[in-house]
Amino acid sequence: MRKLVSFALVLILGFSGISFKEKTVLFYIGSQDKSENASISLCELDLATGKITLKDNFKTSPGPGYVSISPNKKNLYTVTSDNKITAYTIGADQKLTFLNSQPSDGLNPCHVSVDPSGKMAFVSNYTGGSFTAYTLAADGTVNPATYSQQFTGTGPNEKRQEKPHAHFTSTTPNGKYVYVVDLGTDHVMNYVVNTQTGELKPNPAQAAFNAKPGAGPRHFVISPSGKFMYLLNELDLTVTACSISETGVITAIASYPTIPADFKDASTSAAIHLHPNGKFVYTSNRGHNSISAFQIKANGELEKVDEVTQAIKTPRDFNIDPTGKYMIVANQDKDNLVVYEINAKTGKLTFKHESIAVKLPICIAFL
Repeated sequence: MRKLVSFALVLILGFSGISFKEKTVLFYIGSQDKSENASISLCELDLATGKITLKDNFKTSPGPGYVSISPNKKNLYTVTSDNKITAYTIGADQKLTFLNSQPSDGLNPCHVSVDPSGKMAFVSNYTGGSFTAYTLAADGTVNPATYSQQFTGTGPNEKRQEKPHAHFTSTTPNGKYVYVVDLGTDHVMNYVVNTQTGELKPNPAQAAFNAKPGAGPRHFVISPSGKFMYLLNELDLTVTACSISETGVITAIASYPTIPADFKDASTSAAIHLHPNGKFVYTSNRGHNSISAFQIKANGELEKVDEVTQAIKTPRDFNIDPTGKYMIVANQDKDNLVVYEINAKTGKLTFKHESIAVKLPICIAFL
């Protein structure tokens, strides 16, 4: 009987993608620190206790804000305030070794991502209102840009949408389509990509998805099936559930507020992430200083199931460990991390503790 139970446990954990042998997980933190001491931090999360330990710091160019890890876990990419994308090798000891840099071809790059094949990287330039695509060499080196697009236009919010502001770029899970979020014009640009050549072309089925005027789309996540997108709108504090067709066409289903209707102070949405089990979506809000949890229904619609605020202050980013047990919140204005425990069945969050000090943390990427 004991052998049968053990075998069943191995099957359950194996199919859920969780190894019960793992006691800790590692993650990197990007920072908005623009001083000469700017660095990317390496931390360790204890899966039994939720305790975080700072393992190392790696000096970089100023403002290594957003970081992205290659699918094979051998390289890390960051964008910096000196308008570059930089590649690092992740060593056996998780130390970062500089590989090379390329110009971002735009001002103030705020986001970098790597496609599922690990053959391309994409950079969004917020102030420049443009995005740039690169092919990656076998060792992770960033090649010169293969594509760059300068956006034009404005939105109804005169203070924040006075010009284009590219904020986020990512592909569909199958790597066929690239979507670029432009907060300034309320558009999600839609491209067909050839990862072998680095060539991008506007999707003939839909060149751009139009968000609600003034919504200010910022980031998005796509379901593992590739059938649904959840688009976080910074300015009107909503998340829009969308369907994605086989030809990459985005269609809005419904939008949901991320904060209570009676909250009247200034607030903006910041980050959105999927739970590893694919059943829940979480968003962060600055001003309201909260994390909101939504359950994903079978038809792609959402239902809000929780909202937490304890010890949260300007949550620029957060992320969920690969086992789905803990959420780490990066408090930009408190210079620290906060740990919440997640109920994987209900999606609800329970405050665990305030953790280590990190200067201006704005991105968390699990290794």
